[in-house]
Amino acid sequence: MFLGVVAAGCSSGSTPPHGSADTSATGATSRTTTGTAHPGVPAAPGFKSLLVGLIDKGAEAPYHLGQPYPPVDLASVPTGLVGVVINATWAQLEPKQGTFDFSVLDASFAAIAAYNRAHPKSPLGARLRVFAAFAAPTWAKELGGPAITVPVKPGTTSTPTLGRWWETPYRHAWVDLQRALASRYDSQPVLHDVAVSSCATLTAEPFVIAPGTIRAAGAAGWTPAAQQACLEGAFSDYAVWRHTAIYYPMNPFPGDPGITTELMSRCAQSQEGGGPWCILGNNALSPDSATTERVAPVYVEINSLWSADTRRTPVAFQMNGPQPSTYCEAMIIAVEHHAQSVELWPRTGPGAGGFAAVPSSTLVAWDKALRTGRPPVCTG
Repeated sequence: MFLGVVAAGCSSGSTPPHGSADTSATGATSRTTTGTAHPGVPAAPGFKSLLVGLIDKGAEAPYHLGQPYPPVDLASVPTGLVGVVINATWAQLEPKQGTFDFSVLDASFAAIAAYNRAHPKSPLGARLRVFAAFAAPTWAKELGGPAITVPVKPGTTSTPTLGRWWETPYRHAWVDLQRALASRYDSQPVLHDVAVSSCATLTAEPFVIAPGTIRAAGAAGWTPAAQQACLEGAFSDYAVWRHTAIYYPMNPFPGDPGITTELMSRCAQSQEGGGPWCILGNNALSPDSATTERVAPVYVEINSLWSADTRRTPVAFQMNGPQPSTYCEAMIIAVEHHAQSVELWPRTGPGAGGFAAVPSSTLVAWDKALRTGRPPVCTG
């Protein structure tokens, strides 16, 4: 039986240099490790280079509130960050089928280009993330059948609906969006990778699906096999990105973790087989993600795949939440698992200050840790 998962949810053009460990980072507890210098993953033939360092994840609030995203705000980018995520919803990008409005993306890329002209020694790169799921346009939610009503989201009074994300009409519409995006932005030099959000039903993560959604979608014809097929189809969904890497966040497939292992292997070998250049990712990075958390098998497999081909297997993570007290220990896990980049959460409320609560000197130290492959020293 398929059981749902609910997760908490630039020197960008060069290979990271080798160097010594930096001891200026701070964290909740004292821990020191030794690490092998990260050799970096050079750009695959025909592809742009990868972001190397810390990335501003951006806010999720517009998605959860059912609002369109504004252009990226670069008014207070701290020293130590090399990239930002440009977030948008499918509904705002394609309000009518085949009619696209990319103004928010154009404005975001223009803002980053202006920032880079003003800060030539510390330019920023971008990752693109498009939220579908609850933020799919109304017309897409009605492809292949009426929209599916799922349980009310925690903390809201809205009644969210989803389209039939596993059905062919919906998936074809999603590919049409990717084709339009790639046609416009695949050669955009500021854009370094695109987050995979095919099959997403709760946040923008393909594997994360709530039990209530499973029950509602199951009544409409969804099956675990359909979910597997959708996840496998993500590689073809994003095959239109010929010069920009894709970031595929992995989680254990409930009931059959071997499916995740298979998909991770496909990700690592995708570009070699003529598909998109795929970054192995996970969006639940924490101090325990490689040991006691349910995502630990993903981290084991990442190390295995990276060790098999260290020069062609890029890795990236996103922090599990906006609690900065966990960040330093989590950065150790990231470096030990060969990450080139880590997304940090922005401030989301009291006690959840995200990277805004971290001194710039510490961000710089963590950035250096990713570039050198040498874990930071965390002191409480």
